[in-house]
Amino acid sequence: KEAFVSFFFLGRAPVAPGTFGSFGSLILAYLVVTTDNKNIVDYSGYLLLGLSVVFYYIGLQIAPWCEEKYGKDPGIYVMDEVIGYLITISFLIILGVHLTTNIWILSFISFRIFDVLKIWPAKDLENMKGGHGIILDDIAAGFQTLIFVLLILQFNII
Repeated sequence: KEAFVSFFFLGRAPVAPGTFGSFGSLILAYLVVTTDNKNIVDYSGYLLLGLSVVFYYIGLQIAPWCEEKYGKDPGIYVMDEVIGYLITISFLIILGVHLTTNIWILSFISFRIFDVLKIWPAKDLENMKGGHGIILDDIAAGFQTLIFVLLILQFNII
């Protein structure tokens, strides 16, 4: 259970476990997007979105155990950051955005900022009971990041 919620123990990082979890998500997404298997690449956005749904479901099942063991919204639980970042990348791919190095960097840094700031509705979602409260604020941050990156691209800022 701990290996899952900590995303292969990245949540055990002594500082900024959420950043480490997000970085693990970036690596996972990058590996899926750049694989040599054309069948995977062609559907990578949908695959990553599907993974985030599966991770959400499993994360909900394990969340009560994790909160009982480590407290409310524990730092070791970084699967929420993984899901949130996968949301951003999967929709960028589905919408046909070419993922340049600048987009990878912008999306990662922006996601971390939105995750930390908890702009509405993320703060309200965080207060939900059970595993939903742990995960939904990061999904909100993922969608906020998606909108931000799309706006940056629309106005040719990068």
